[in-house]
Amino acid sequence: KHLLRNGLLRLAGKGGDPVVELQTNFGGGKTHSMLALFHLFSGASSSDLPGVEEIIKDAGTPIAASVKRAVLVGTRISPGQPVKKPDGTVIRTLWGELAWQLGGKQGYALVKQADETATNPGNALQELFNRFAPCLILIDEWVAYARQLHDKTDLPAGTFETQFTFAQAVSECAKTAKQTLLVVSIPASESPHQRRDKGVTDIEVGGERGRAA
Repeated sequence: KHLLRNGLLRLAGKGGDPVVELQTNFGGGKTHSMLALFHLFSGASSSDLPGVEEIIKDAGTPIAASVKRAVLVGTRISPGQPVKKPDGTVIRTLWGELAWQLGGKQGYALVKQADETATNPGNALQELFNRFAPCLILIDEWVAYARQLHDKTDLPAGTFETQFTFAQAVSECAKTAKQTLLVVSIPASESPHQRRDKGVTDIEVGGERGRAA
């Protein structure tokens, strides 16, 4: 309820946190929370979403109209294989995918060069968010995506280091852009003590590379 209320406020331009990190253990409800946000801003009537009218009343603002939604799921996107969209656009990076989902060819054009060179798009993201606001950006399984990257420059998606320059840029731009909400799921951090003594698995984190991510 707190997450949905925050989303209502942020996308209406009436406050709310611009960046939300969902961090729980495996099976803790991160994806379900994102699904709730996805449906809240789907254009569906609040009467078709059980429990939502109470949250709208509590937030004191209606659901923002015409919200652009971008959904990036790290286990469904290959960092080594460009994707050709139905309109002919070829996407290589997460920021290319993000821009295309928010604004189609027009959105992609803002980050086209950064996508083609697998380099951080920087403040072009802020222009993207402002142009297509209100924007809801959901990034799930980002660690699963990033841990596949390495330090060489032979992947279309870029290097391991570039991914985290992008992470910083997208967070900062979501904060400074209007009516933009970024929600990211991250596996709960685990100390070596927990892993050794309590048998915590790496099913979400994915070994040393995943912990670095």
